[in-house]
Amino acid sequence: MGLHPPVWARPALVTAGASIAAAVVLAVVRLPARDAAVWAESLTVAVSVVALVAVTWWLTGRADRQDQHVVLTWGLGSGLVLGGLWIAEIAFNNLTPHTVSTAGTRGVLDNLTWAVVGMGTVVAAGGVAARTGRWRSGLRAGVWSGVGSGLGAALGGAVLLACFRSFVEDDPLMRDEWRLRDHGVDLSLYVTRETMAGVGGHLWVLGVVQGALLGLLASSVIVAVIRHRPRRAAAEAGS
Repeated sequence: MGLHPPVWARPALVTAGASIAAAVVLAVVRLPARDAAVWAESLTVAVSVVALVAVTWWLTGRADRQDQHVVLTWGLGSGLVLGGLWIAEIAFNNLTPHTVSTAGTRGVLDNLTWAVVGMGTVVAAGGVAARTGRWRSGLRAGVWSGVGSGLGAALGGAVLLACFRSFVEDDPLMRDEWRLRDHGVDLSLYVTRETMAGVGGHLWVLGVVQGALLGLLASSVIVAVIRHRPRRAAAEAGS
C-alpha cells in the first residue's frame, strides 16, 4: 500500500482551515455591537482550527504510517464530500424561503444529513479495514473522514455567519428562540454566539469525535469478520 499522501490532501486542509479561521474572525468584526465573550469564542474556534490543520498537516507527511495513501484517499476524501453535504444542509436551512425551510423540513433534513454522513464514515472506515486487513488503518480512515466532514460543516457555518448573518436574523424560528432565551441580548450577538458554538460543535463533536467512534466500530467489526472466516473454513474442513 502507498505511503505517500494524495497531492490534494494538504492544500484541501489548508484552504478549508484558513477559510474557517478568517470567516469566524470576520464575522465578529462585522458585528454592529462589540462583545468580549463573542470575541473570545471566535478566537477559540479560529485557534482550534489552525491547531487541527497544523496537526493534520504533520500527520499527512509521516512516511512511517501504513496504508497512508488509501487511508487519506478513502478517509479524508469521503469526509470532504460529506462536508459538502453539511454545507448544502446549512444553505438550505438558512438561505431558502422560510415557507420552504420550515421547522419540520429542517428537522428531517438535519437527521437525514447526519445519517448519511455517519454511514459515509462507516463505509470509508470499513472499506479501508477490509482492503488492508488492519483495524487501525480503518480507524484512521474514520478519523480522517470526520476531519473532512467537520471542516466542511464548520466552513458552511462560518461563511454563513460572516456573509449571510442577516438571513439568520430574519429567520422567524431564530427570532422566536431569541425572545424565549436571551431577549436582553442584542439579536446579532445571540445569532453569532449560537452559530459560533455550532461551528465548533460540528468540527469537533460531529466531525472528529464521531469519525473516531464510527471508524473504531466499523473497522473492528470488519476485521473481526475477516479473521473469523478462515477459522470457520478450517474448522469445517477438519470436520
